[in-house]
Amino acid sequence: MTLHSKTSVSEYWYAWRGGPRILRVKARSDDELARLVAKAAPDAILAFKDLSYSGGDTVTLDDLITRYLIALQAMAGAPRTKQDMRGYLEKIREDLGALDIRALESKQARLFLIKWRDRRSATPKTADQLLGALSKVILWAVDRGELSSNPIADVRGLYTPPDRSALIWEAQHLEILFKYANPAFVSLVQVAIHTGLRLGDLRRLNWSAVGRDAIVFQTGKSNRKRTVVIPITDPLRAILDALPRYDSVTVLNSARGRPWSEGGVEGAIQAAKRKALAAAQAERGPDAVTRIQHLRIHDMRGTAATNFMVHGGLEDEDIATILGWKPDAVGEIRRRYISGQAIGLAIVRRMRENRARAEIVKAAVKTA
Repeated sequence: MTLHSKTSVSEYWYAWRGGPRILRVKARSDDELARLVAKAAPDAILAFKDLSYSGGDTVTLDDLITRYLIALQAMAGAPRTKQDMRGYLEKIREDLGALDIRALESKQARLFLIKWRDRRSATPKTADQLLGALSKVILWAVDRGELSSNPIADVRGLYTPPDRSALIWEAQHLEILFKYANPAFVSLVQVAIHTGLRLGDLRRLNWSAVGRDAIVFQTGKSNRKRTVVIPITDPLRAILDALPRYDSVTVLNSARGRPWSEGGVEGAIQAAKRKALAAAQAERGPDAVTRIQHLRIHDMRGTAATNFMVHGGLEDEDIATILGWKPDAVGEIRRRYISGQAIGLAIVRRMRENRARAEIVKAAVKTA
């Protein structure tokens, strides 16, 4: 169980529903909480093993979830992801905790769990996330021989995510965001829209990766790490030169001079959105909305694609290589957001640059 207050966050573990508490941790932030829970988990595991269940040979889903949560502390993954997982499993406990896990092997288990999921169909994304969390726990039990199979493997989801492949922050959106965001977050956004780096890579980007003409950086998405070379355009160079240099190796830092946390970035963008919404409603009434509520940090990668087109004069294949996209996705952004005039100006600029290089070569030949 995780509890939040204005000044602290706490987590409690119980051996089983209604059973003794085996862990109690308080912290000032989610990141600190994750570290302290990981430190206290071994003692909690020992306490759990020393306890006996009051249900005889019966093992409930509540019991299984408790053991999975203990094991979760040693698993790889971001603290925020683990925190979300704990939240989903607490909701599952409320509905299904008393279920004997042997019932999960019956022929009716799949239909029963799908119907349980469907009761939350009004919020399809959450419903799918809950079923997905339960599936992970069951697979964990299968790997340990406690269950023979996962009855909800390959269940088709209720939620269909919107197509965000060509969704970007346009100039009008950025103007609103910059008006209400704090300066440190504005700097992060400016680097994001000129590099196309994912949030995790933005947060850990070091000055050692920033060269004179390019950023050479090893991305950290999943296990498929790759090295990317990001050209430093004139606008990006001006942004980098203006960044404050704290006692930190990271390029981007919060107002306190410390590397950004994932929660800090999310908090900053949500704070800016709330301020923008409050201003819009004060001006136009309680039903007013803003043009940035639907946009996310990740959508700034599309904005970076347009900046590579306009300021860098890069071709779709080059941009696709930098962003790790397919060229067709870059082409769709070009068709949707780059005007014919902007494309023409970029072509003219490249022609001038090519002509200037040709003149330099010609002068060198004459000198020789």
